[in-house]
Amino acid sequence: MTDPESPARLGLLHGVVDGVIDRTRTLTDLVASTSSGVLGRAPEPVPQAVRLMFDSLRQLAEQAPPVTAEIGILMDALRAQRLSIEALQVQLTALDRQLEVLEKAMGPVEAWNRSWDKLRNSLTASLEQLGQLGLPKE
Repeated sequence: MTDPESPARLGLLHGVVDGVIDRTRTLTDLVASTSSGVLGRAPEPVPQAVRLMFDSLRQLAEQAPPVTAEIGILMDALRAQRLSIEALQVQLTALDRQLEVLEKAMGPVEAWNRSWDKLRNSLTASLEQLGQLGLPKE
């Protein structure tokens, strides 16, 4: 199955849209040129209305935005957003690794802190026992 974002498929779509717009312009010009002889024989309000209709259709075909360019811009924007998400994922992975290293580095400091806390609590408890016995604490 072909990828819908593949350059070949997008190129095909661009070609089809451009072809439709070009054929609409050509058809409008052709109908306008061939109908001029017929319009000369019709009563006056009809030729005026038909000419206005053909002029409007021609202007519409000429002013049609280049759909292929719009699709290309949209595809570029989508790709840019996906790349942005990919970059954010890489940054988050790097941050996670940094936090993991920091956590491992802090492990011994945490263990030392617990040991120091136990020693301090033990010394405090010993000094309190000495105080209860009436012995000088110092």
